[in-house]
Amino acid sequence: MRTRPTLYIFVLCLASIGCSQPSGPARHVPVSMKKYAISPAEIRLREGETVRFEVFTEDVQHGFDVPALGIREPVNPGKPAVFTYTATRKGRFQVDCGILCGPRHDDMKAVLIVE
Repeated sequence: MRTRPTLYIFVLCLASIGCSQPSGPARHVPVSMKKYAISPAEIRLREGETVRFEVFTEDVQHGFDVPALGIREPVNPGKPAVFTYTATRKGRFQVDCGILCGPRHDDMKAVLIVE
């Protein structure tokens, strides 16, 4: 009669092992900043998703800023800003260049969409 409880415990152990395994590496999201554009202009994430941003520039220093999400990353020529971010809430969030980079600095905009 010990077979059923043992089987039940075995199944629970298997289920807990399956739930505790990591979901794999964070998705890589490359972003290019240059006078006077951010590419891609639209970045889409899923709520709960963790991504690894790699933001680079070839011309002058820029800043990858998403004020509503508290993201402020300086981006230097030849040295990408690499950071991870977990999308914790849905919405559309403006991405700006946070470092004055020239006369059309205000044209540097993108949108981060969390679905």
